[in-house]
Amino acid sequence: MVAMLVGALGVACAGSGVSASYAMAHREAMPLAAPALRPGARPWWSAFESETLNALIADAGRGTAPGDGLDAPAAEIGVSAAYVALLVQTLRLTYIESALTAVRRQSQLMAASPALHDDFSKELERREAGAAAAMKKIDAQREANLAYLVARCGLTEEALKKTIDDEVAQRRLPRFAASLPQAVPAALLANRDDIRLAASLYGIEPQALLVGTIDAGQGDSDNGDSSAGADLPGYPLFPQAVAQGRAEVAEALRSLQASNELAARATGRARRAKDEFERSKVRMSRGELSEVQMLEDFQGLMLDQQRLAAADGELAIAWIALVASLGSPTPVVLRGSPEPGAAALRARPGLVGRF
Repeated sequence: MVAMLVGALGVACAGSGVSASYAMAHREAMPLAAPALRPGARPWWSAFESETLNALIADAGRGTAPGDGLDAPAAEIGVSAAYVALLVQTLRLTYIESALTAVRRQSQLMAASPALHDDFSKELERREAGAAAAMKKIDAQREANLAYLVARCGLTEEALKKTIDDEVAQRRLPRFAASLPQAVPAALLANRDDIRLAASLYGIEPQALLVGTIDAGQGDSDNGDSSAGADLPGYPLFPQAVAQGRAEVAEALRSLQASNELAARATGRARRAKDEFERSKVRMSRGELSEVQMLEDFQGLMLDQQRLAAADGELAIAWIALVASLGSPTPVVLRGSPEPGAAALRARPGLVGRF
């Protein structure tokens, strides 16, 4: 996930008491990290609906000096990506540990009759070894994200781990409470550093010239074409920056829409696995199914829960990459009620937003 965001940024930017108290202690400091927004708008990361993330970005914003470099992603981009990755990695470790417990229970149940289950016992050994290897890899990634957030936000590793563990205990998935955009206003490109810089060289007001919308179907054939947008002022630098920005946003939209579809399918699989496990428990209680077989369905559920967590993480990263392609000062305007068609797009309670 993080590698995906790094690639996207390379293109786009050339609850427990601990978590609650941590967020409450920093709530008044939030304006320090937020860019200038129009009245009524909220910063884009508020769509994650996480007080923990709000507090982390506030702390990271206080450590950012003005003029740290045009090409450096804003603090909120890196912090949001690391937070999403850390939450997903911790969730995945939890699901693997649960599946591993089930594997060990199966081994205990079959120990009394090893001859009847010789092949399956070997399979369980392979599963246990595979789970240990996966946990080692995920834990290394998790430690890297922990180290980044600790260094970037100036808090202790123990406090951060406790806060993330509190969110994982509630099975919180990193979801972005906004409706899926089919297109975005081209005027939002005015938040990009490259376009602002190109406009300033020619004394141009970029928002007045950025008309229309950008959708996922827009190709990148005009990207880098020296004749593209020749009718715009500031030729060739400003038109080229606009053409490149449009192509990058279109690519980010395509990635977001693809991730949304994958996450929807993962949600369906996880629901079916949960239903199957519930049926298995009932059948076992009636003596129609052995505990070994029931534990097989439980492991299937844990696998699909892992896949769902990963898919939701990919979707969250795709949202962050879209914001990065538009320029991190882009706000998301949150509204209190969903659009009529929003239910078809990963329907869930809470606020629904639009750009």
